[in-house]
Amino acid sequence: MKTLFPPLAKRLCMAAAVVLSLPVMVMAQRPAHYEHRTADLAHAQELFDKEKYGAAQYELERVVARIADRHDPTRTEAEFLSALCAVRLFNDDAGHRLLAFIDAHPEDLHVGAVRFELFKHAFARKKWEDAIAWSEQVDRFGLTPEELEEYRFKRGYAYFQEEQMDRALGELTDVQNGNGTYAVPATYYVSHIHYEKGNMETALTGFRKLESDENFGKVVPAYIAEILFLQGKYDELNAYVEPLLKDPSGTKRISEINRLAGEANYRTGNYAEALPYLEKSAQRVGVERGDRYILGYTYYRTGDHRKALAEFNLVANGEDSLAQLAAYHMADCYLKLGEKNYARAAFKKAYDMGRDPKVTEDALFNYAKLAYELSFDPYHEAITALRNYLKTYPNTTRRDEAYEFLLNVYLKTKNYEAALESLDEIRNKDLRLQEAYQRLAFDRGVELYEGRKYKDAALFFERALKYPVDQQVNAKAHFWMAESYYGEGDYPAALRKYDDLRNTAGAYATDLYEVAGYGMGYTFFKMKDHREANTAFRRFVATGKGEAKQRADAMLRIGDCYFVAKENTAAVKAYDDAMRTGTGDRDYAQFQKGVCQGLAGDAEGKVATLKALLNERPNSRYAADAKFQLGETYINMDQDGPAATYYGQVVSDHPNSPHVRQSMLQMALIHKRQGKTQQALDEFKAIVAKYNTVDGSREALAAIEAIYVEQGKVSEYEAYVRTLGFVDPSTLDLDTKYYRSAEALYFDDKCEQAIGALGDYLSKYPNGAYAVNALFYRGDCLYRSGQFSAALPDLEAVVERNGTQFMENALSGASEIRYKDGRYEGALDYYTRLEAVASSPLNVLAAQVGRMRCLLELGRAADAARAAEKVAVNNDANADLRAEAGLIAAKGALDKEQYDDAYTRFKAVTTASSNALGAEAKYHMAYVRHLQGRWSDGEKEVFDLVKKYPSYDHWKARAFILLGDIYVQLNDKFQAKATLQSVINNCTEPDLVAQAQQRLDAINAGEAKKVVPAPQEEIEVPLPGNPDGE
Repeated sequence: MKTLFPPLAKRLCMAAAVVLSLPVMVMAQRPAHYEHRTADLAHAQELFDKEKYGAAQYELERVVARIADRHDPTRTEAEFLSALCAVRLFNDDAGHRLLAFIDAHPEDLHVGAVRFELFKHAFARKKWEDAIAWSEQVDRFGLTPEELEEYRFKRGYAYFQEEQMDRALGELTDVQNGNGTYAVPATYYVSHIHYEKGNMETALTGFRKLESDENFGKVVPAYIAEILFLQGKYDELNAYVEPLLKDPSGTKRISEINRLAGEANYRTGNYAEALPYLEKSAQRVGVERGDRYILGYTYYRTGDHRKALAEFNLVANGEDSLAQLAAYHMADCYLKLGEKNYARAAFKKAYDMGRDPKVTEDALFNYAKLAYELSFDPYHEAITALRNYLKTYPNTTRRDEAYEFLLNVYLKTKNYEAALESLDEIRNKDLRLQEAYQRLAFDRGVELYEGRKYKDAALFFERALKYPVDQQVNAKAHFWMAESYYGEGDYPAALRKYDDLRNTAGAYATDLYEVAGYGMGYTFFKMKDHREANTAFRRFVATGKGEAKQRADAMLRIGDCYFVAKENTAAVKAYDDAMRTGTGDRDYAQFQKGVCQGLAGDAEGKVATLKALLNERPNSRYAADAKFQLGETYINMDQDGPAATYYGQVVSDHPNSPHVRQSMLQMALIHKRQGKTQQALDEFKAIVAKYNTVDGSREALAAIEAIYVEQGKVSEYEAYVRTLGFVDPSTLDLDTKYYRSAEALYFDDKCEQAIGALGDYLSKYPNGAYAVNALFYRGDCLYRSGQFSAALPDLEAVVERNGTQFMENALSGASEIRYKDGRYEGALDYYTRLEAVASSPLNVLAAQVGRMRCLLELGRAADAARAAEKVAVNNDANADLRAEAGLIAAKGALDKEQYDDAYTRFKAVTTASSNALGAEAKYHMAYVRHLQGRWSDGEKEVFDLVKKYPSYDHWKARAFILLGDIYVQLNDKFQAKATLQSVINNCTEPDLVAQAQQRLDAINAGEAKKVVPAPQEEIEVPLPGNPDGE
């Protein structure tokens, strides 16, 4: 129990000292040997008696100045009275004058009076040691009864100030027992000393005597109430304070009396009666934590949980047992208010403090229980807490209940990996724990697979087979392991797992048994085993299982398998089947159907099919291919006119198509056949100028040579060839032999040897006829072998030879390398150029994605958002890329402070993605709400993030830091601190931990500034003749 009144009483006594230090008029005592004074001395004495000390001092100084004899009685009398005047006037030299008088007249009869004056002078100046010393030199037998009372009171008070309580008590008790002027204040200090000594009954008796005193009657009620409280006389206390509190009328320390009355009722369980007293007491500044707790608990017991929370919140800041109790009761208040998330955090806080064993146990159990019920376990603490509970309290009556919760947490948690680590620590797992382990491992594998981390996913699917409790989960694990190996490119392993699935008990009862055929078909297809792939795809289609889109895709692959096997009639049927489904890539099916019709000898059918494609979908990505194939078909049908038309459309409508060079060549050949020799010659030369390599212009050069020979202009041909920088007729044959040798290694996939051979060629012929080819092939080999820094110069050299057939692929590789190196400006340039020249849909997509990412990295949010719009509508973009594009577009809106639009876009990303992109989008949804001042909505978004994306620790930590900011805005410092502390305790990213710590320190510093000490109420104890205490 804290004691209020030792400091209170000290303050009262100190205040009293101020009053006591004021001079009490003492009439000057005339000496017995008084004789006739001179007229001046008599006049000065008269002024002194009238308390005109200034004028009297002036006259007395004149008397002293006129009498040269220092021992003259008149001068001595004048010096004495002048010193007294200095005391009465509070002159700075008053003490010096008194001491000087004693030094000058040690035998004078006034010396005793001067010593008494020096004692009082030291007392007035609060020089307690000096006052005690002078009091020892005072002849108390020479004092009048009134002076003796004053002497003993002030001597006792000086002892009191020097904390010599026994001596003080001896002096003051005698004064108290008298009837003089100082009896009442002496009674007050004697009672106070007994109070400090713990003699409560004696103190109470003394204070009771002062209740009716005009001056002390307003001071002693606080003492009396405190003593009754300490004595446990609560009923008597209530009866005593009731009339006081109804009409305080200037009673001192009334807020303390309210507190005592409130706490007395609190201790007896009369919470409703205690509340009004405690509320009034709490209105003062600087209320102590213990008083806050009592008020909070009183609100709690009277059912006002919201107000109770406000008080407990102020108490829970510490780390002591009181803070633990406050946090524990806060948790229960939150529960009663239906705010379980807050309750969970409060129980966690109470558990972490660990002061009271019983409270700690109950807090731990309830924290873990709530974490389970809410499925809210951001840092896997529920499992840890429950395991700690079972370990720490093995004999608890709630053991079975806790174990049941633990099992359910394992089964419900989405923090799979952490849960598995916990289960791995349990050596002997029962069947239910084994089932939990299997499901957790499988779910983690799926999560990794969706994040395209196929190698890691396969490991977790393998772990799911460690405890094969559930047969359906076994089958799913085999299936997704096969899919993971396929995604990783390990096709033989994928096939083995598909076979394992088909041989697994329970697999046949699932759709996966048949759907696996689709995966097997693709695996064989990737391994170029088209016969087995065809069989697998056809079996899958025949089952009618899987999604319609998958079946349509399988039909396309069946057509591809027949196409590769040159079974063109069967291929046409397969592509027709795919087209009839109405799903899948219809353009591809129609184009391939036309090609296969031509290969099957049905030229008319091919023309009809391809024309239908162009008529129905003129902007098809296969438009250039279809036009080129039509041109080729008409050439084979000896119809040069329509052939030239379609070739011309390829050149004019699709300038970046890989068919442009061949189309230009075919048009020139048609014109040559038509006898338009000069036009043909010009067109052949245009091809050479555009594709200025030997390989790129070989056929055109041959045609040019033939024309010049026909015209008998061989010398002009030689002159023309000499203008070409890439052809040196004198070395062309040797150049070609060196190059062809190196080229053969490249096309045989002997990259390591090809790198050396191509390098030798480039060293020998740096400007050779095949230099561009050699640079690209060497760069490609270096790229494929992971030597990106070495590959980049070769690829960039090809890029600088603008217009070659390698331009697109060189830009693709160079842009990717620059991006990976963090050279975003350069990468952006290459991606922009790639988008302009790309004919491959995948390269177009790569360019758009690359531009989007580079712009984002360069901080150009608005430009990145515009680039993202292209990715979002690209049919070749998968779900993850579309989600990424949506995320970047949302960031663009956020950058422009278009908060509602940004929120809608971020929300769309979370709908489409369950991986890191979704987690990031969900974080930004919370951040947008924070920026809008919709803090409660922001809080909900953070909770939702933790539930849906528990494995993404980075965004989880950032969300919690944001949640701390939100709680600060909501003025809930308790939750803010608990949230930030969880980041500090669990996050593994130093930067984020530092951010959380910085915010936590700021909150603590702010709270420290608000801790205001209770003001000291100045209580003056007036004395007789000084009723106002002034």
